[in-house]
Amino acid sequence: MIFRLLTPVVLIVIIIVVIRKISSGGGRSALSGHSVRRFFQYVILYGLMVVSALGLSGLLGRLLDRATLVAADQTDLARNVSFVVVGIPLYIFLGLWTRRRMLVDPTEVKSFGWGFYLTLGSLTSLSIAMFALHDILSWAVGNQSYRGPAVARFIVWIAIWGAHWWLSIRQTPQKNSRAHYLVGSLIGLGTVVVGLSGLLAAVIDRVLHMGANTLALGSSNSITKSAITLAVGIPVWFIYWIRTFAKSERDPLWLAYVLLFGVGGGLVMAISFASAVLYTVLVWFLGEPTALEASIHFRRVPSLAAFTVVGIIVWWYHQAVLANETTRTEVRRIYEYLMAGIALLAAAAGLTMVLIAFFESITGGAVIVGGSGARNTLLAAATLLIVGVPVWWIYWRKIQLALKKSPTHELGSPTRRVYLFVLFGIGGLTSVIVLLVGVFFLFDGIFKGNFGVDTLRRARFALAILIATAAVAGYHWMIYRAERELVTVGLRGPRFVLLVGPKDPDLMRAVSHLTGGRVQSWARKDDTSEFPATEEILAIVEKSEAESIILMAGSDGLREIPIDR
Repeated sequence: MIFRLLTPVVLIVIIIVVIRKISSGGGRSALSGHSVRRFFQYVILYGLMVVSALGLSGLLGRLLDRATLVAADQTDLARNVSFVVVGIPLYIFLGLWTRRRMLVDPTEVKSFGWGFYLTLGSLTSLSIAMFALHDILSWAVGNQSYRGPAVARFIVWIAIWGAHWWLSIRQTPQKNSRAHYLVGSLIGLGTVVVGLSGLLAAVIDRVLHMGANTLALGSSNSITKSAITLAVGIPVWFIYWIRTFAKSERDPLWLAYVLLFGVGGGLVMAISFASAVLYTVLVWFLGEPTALEASIHFRRVPSLAAFTVVGIIVWWYHQAVLANETTRTEVRRIYEYLMAGIALLAAAAGLTMVLIAFFESITGGAVIVGGSGARNTLLAAATLLIVGVPVWWIYWRKIQLALKKSPTHELGSPTRRVYLFVLFGIGGLTSVIVLLVGVFFLFDGIFKGNFGVDTLRRARFALAILIATAAVAGYHWMIYRAERELVTVGLRGPRFVLLVGPKDPDLMRAVSHLTGGRVQSWARKDDTSEFPATEEILAIVEKSEAESIILMAGSDGLREIPIDR
């Protein structure tokens, strides 16, 4: 047992010694080993942090819980003591050595390894502390019995998170912490959404009572649980988003959070659950409900309505955050095309179900999809069409308006090309598969001598999917053919431009708008000369015949350097 515990310790010590030898070797060999050294260094540092925290929280939990202390598990005690005795000294040693490395080499704090360790360590400690806080609050309100280990976990892991948060704010470049802030904001937002949705659903359920006292009592317990979840999520979202990430630079990561997860996620959530509410209502009044009592049939409506309302709130808030954002970035395009694609798939599914119902009615069947009656299937199809078509039209209209306003930039967008090609690819693959299935049914009916209405009924799914897919793919194929000749019209200059000089986002956008290609910007440290006027640079770019160029601002003027990438 002792040897098995000492083996990983010995390996860790050996690796640390090797790292120190490599890093102190100097010269080219040390420089070439930076990435390998940092990988092992920060992986080990993270592992030691987890081991130390588990051991410390385990020992502290035994002290805070008398029942555990009396009925102690000796194996767990041995493990926790081992983790503390081995993990904490090694973690402190490696942490101090890392700090000295940062003092000697300032680039260390800017490295990917340090940023990755800080992000992973912060988010790990945050998640565990949130679960522990949930257990503590549940005990505080009387939902659970006292749990000393939960208190211990919260104390240890929240302290670790606080230390890493301080390092992230005070001693780490902001660009290396942005992924940390993004994921932390998402964790907080997701927790708030779950808690607020459950709380609202439980309140609605309690108000309506739904005709059952037991359900009312259950909703009371759900109110407490959801309120605790909300109480855990709000501080996290406030610290990561309101106080930190929301005030930072609006770069692609910031826009990805707001557009894709905030605006897009909120809207998809609202539409999805609103569709479920609509379908439930339609089935009750026009379809074939499986339950005769309204309280049973509509039992899921409070939860669905609550998630719909919360989705609308999330969408509205993040839409308001973007009120002053007028620049059409690639992230915004991804958001709009993604929403249009999701709505289009919903509408295509609705059309497919209508076609299936049509073929079913021709062949005289009574059941259409998954045991549902024909009326319910048509109502589900109508719900998908009612929701999918308007949403698709709203976002597709936005895209087409942007295309008319700036055809050169929009046609050259990789997001638009990917959107069209994905639709062609999915449409082509689906068409081939369903065509094979349909032809199989055809020949199977012919060879068995029973070709007729029954063959059409068996092939109804394949025919419906084929027709719907052909309609969607055909429409976008016509758009692609009409635009294919226009993609290169108006695009002038190289496909790649590297701007070396002071950072100038407006200049980057202007060059990208002119060329429709990729534009990067690097900052010079040896020369602070400014770029010439934007019009002058655009004229140089437009006249360039190279595929890729570097434009370097310097004291001797602007230099154009053709390159081969």
